[in-house]
Amino acid sequence: MPTPNYQPNRQSASTPSHRQQTKRAPDTKAADKEKNKRRNTFITAVSIFVVIILVISIAYYLIYVMPFQRVIIKVDNDVVKIDYFLKRALNSSSDDPIGQTLFESLVNELIIMQEAPKHGIDITDQDIDTALHDAAKGSSESITDDEYTEWYRQLLNTTQYSNKQLRDLVKRSLQQQRMAQLFADNTPSVAEQGHLWVIVVKTYEEALSVKERADNGEEFASLAREVSLDTESKENGGDIGWFPFGFLEDRVQYVLAALDIGKCSEPIINNMGTDTSDTASQDYALFMITEKDVAREVQSEHLDALKAKAYTDWLNAQWGTKEVNYYSIHGGNYDSETQAWLYYHLQRLKKGTTSSSTE
Repeated sequence: MPTPNYQPNRQSASTPSHRQQTKRAPDTKAADKEKNKRRNTFITAVSIFVVIILVISIAYYLIYVMPFQRVIIKVDNDVVKIDYFLKRALNSSSDDPIGQTLFESLVNELIIMQEAPKHGIDITDQDIDTALHDAAKGSSESITDDEYTEWYRQLLNTTQYSNKQLRDLVKRSLQQQRMAQLFADNTPSVAEQGHLWVIVVKTYEEALSVKERADNGEEFASLAREVSLDTESKENGGDIGWFPFGFLEDRVQYVLAALDIGKCSEPIINNMGTDTSDTASQDYALFMITEKDVAREVQSEHLDALKAKAYTDWLNAQWGTKEVNYYSIHGGNYDSETQAWLYYHLQRLKKGTTSSSTE
């Protein structure tokens, strides 16, 4: 009887279990390969998409965001960015909204912002809220919260300021008002004054001729009635009344300080109502003082002017203590290319096509 050939650790190639293994192995490998291929394709597609979005985002930032965040004005360490500058120009009533006036106004605001705390001026959030509510209320007795909210929404929409920009603008306005009031409160109502007479003529040669006649004994008043171009004082013989010396321009004060009573001054360029850069529009003034008083009560109209002048003189003096710079869109000094760029984007802003900051 034959002995069975027992091989417990081996399976016949013809058994079902072995056949299943030899058939499934190639299928599994191919499936894994296909799966990896799909995954790699997906990762590649996602990576390309991310790169495209990144490139678009960078391009958008470089074109529509970054230029408007550049500094255009710097006073010491405080700055004005282009976005805010353009919105101030947008809301300007000037015929030249990007002219020198806007630059000087913004510099003045930064100077006052820096100096206000030194004079005890502190504008709180409550001060800003009160000013805004007063503006919204107008001449009405009161305004509801809903009415104020709608008014404020429309104001932001019309001006295109962000909430922060609008509140900063109100804060600066309040700082200016309080600083001006500070100087007004400290302006004395008694000042050194002179009783002035004036003759205005067109040319320097005419002024010299009139002065010569006055020096030779002709009456100043008679000369004023004959030749003066100043229609307001001509019929009064050139009499313009009492003036505080501090009310006059420095160059006029300098001449009058050395002028003897009853004598005719040297010709002085008269800037009242003229463009000093246009020599053809300039005329010349001759002055005479008939009385002086070292401590005379200042007339109300002159006192208001003295108060304003005290504030303006202080502000102008501050410019000499500050480092003021105007920059171009490329970071250098302000130039004609930057001005053209600003005008272009101001027009876009008016049409609502320029990117706006939400600071």
